[in-house]
Amino acid sequence: MSLVPIAITPYLNMRAFVHHGAPAGCELVPVAPRDAGPAIASGRMPAGVVPVGALSELGRQVELLGDYGIACPGPSRSVLFFSRRPFDELDGSSAIGITRESRSSVRLLYLLLAYRGRAMPRFATAGEPLDGELVIGDAALRRVRERDYPHVVDLAERWQQHHGLPMVFARWVVNRHAPRALRARLQLWLSAFAMHEPALLERAAAADCAMAGLDPAGARDYLAGIRSVLKAEDLRGQALYLSELARHDWPDFPCSAPRALQESN
Repeated sequence: MSLVPIAITPYLNMRAFVHHGAPAGCELVPVAPRDAGPAIASGRMPAGVVPVGALSELGRQVELLGDYGIACPGPSRSVLFFSRRPFDELDGSSAIGITRESRSSVRLLYLLLAYRGRAMPRFATAGEPLDGELVIGDAALRRVRERDYPHVVDLAERWQQHHGLPMVFARWVVNRHAPRALRARLQLWLSAFAMHEPALLERAAAADCAMAGLDPAGARDYLAGIRSVLKAEDLRGQALYLSELARHDWPDFPCSAPRALQESN
């Protein structure tokens, strides 16, 4: 009998789940955050981790699997915007690049840029020099060590400074048509993960640190800043983030800020 595929983000921040082992009858399949939502909504994969920024689009096609996800009560250290000019000085003449791997991070960047009350940077054309770029995941952890940009903004930290709430980047979800038995199995699996999380994080830090260019101590410090079992303040932060997205209602990966966003600042 074939194993049931469960989508998981292919970064260090999810490796503790790999060390936990897949639920019975399942396999954990690495999927870029941006692709996980469509895979689960279509039924190609019955469950997994999806960006919070995609939850509104997925709507009733998926349901949350308890209060599990990826939250940062402080700096994320792996959702970073690198720039040649200070973040608050970027304007319409600035050309930026974005990651194509995640929706939550790109939309968070747009919100944070808009909060400044300045003209929004534009997306760079092919081959154009970049004034800044958004990098996420293990690539961001490696990139920050290169020091090729003089300014680095941690988007989760900037969100926390602006709103006083944690940033939630992803949630565990299940397709609403998935069998009840599978749903129950996944909930038990996540609950067991929560019970053994400290030991699993230690395993991930020791065994998988190199994938993000870190040593075990650095990986341990990084993973300590990520919350997998969400608290009430995380859920408030998520609700605020989603309400901000709904209020501004821009198209996917826009080339300019929507008028409503520009006029609201």
